[in-house]
Amino acid sequence: MAKQTVNLGTVADDGTGDNLRDGMDKVNDNFSEIYDKLGGTGATVLTSGMSADSDTVTLTAPTISGIVGGTQTSATITTLTSTTVKPGTMVLAAGSITDTSGALSFGDENLTGTGTLTIGAITTDATMNINTTATSGTVDWVLVEGTADSFETTIDITDPTADRTITFPDVTGNVVTTGDSRTVTGAMIAIDTVAEANMANDAISSVELKDVATLLLKNSSGTTLKTIYGAGS
Repeated sequence: MAKQTVNLGTVADDGTGDNLRDGMDKVNDNFSEIYDKLGGTGATVLTSGMSADSDTVTLTAPTISGIVGGTQTSATITTLTSTTVKPGTMVLAAGSITDTSGALSFGDENLTGTGTLTIGAITTDATMNINTTATSGTVDWVLVEGTADSFETTIDITDPTADRTITFPDVTGNVVTTGDSRTVTGAMIAIDTVAEANMANDAISSVELKDVATLLLKNSSGTTLKTIYGAGS
């Protein structure tokens, strides 16, 4: 309803203005609209949650519905129940945070969560520590997916009893594990680095020798007492 103005006439009691009943009806209509807006439809009292002075409007525990337009330069909002919030170029919607600028910055803040982190890539210019706790008796493991299938690689360690350092050398190549078979090449073994003390009994059999040569030691009756294998013919 638009504001209704009581017609006062040209001069007092000249009969050109609203009569008393019509004038007071306009006053009632104006007040009813104010009470409907500031107290609720059909309200007989104004809301106690809002007050104002010459330059400040104060809302006490309000519920704001609909679209709020304009520019808010200073505010503290403690609870948002809307499914979509758009502060600037950032959008909070359906449990996700996106930004039309293509980047989100949390400044020098710590991020803490108890759920699952799913991300395309991680780029960092600082030390990145990945610490998780497993229930299998070991701690600090990383699960690497690779191709999205039912197979993954777990990088796991035994709970250390002292400070340990594992260094990857400044070379290109494959990491060799105790589960490898026939992957250690001659170029990976420096001269005179394999000592007798480093070889267990029967650790090298004839199948590991290329172009194997066999020397049989027999007694006078022809029974083989010892077989000696050597490389080369």
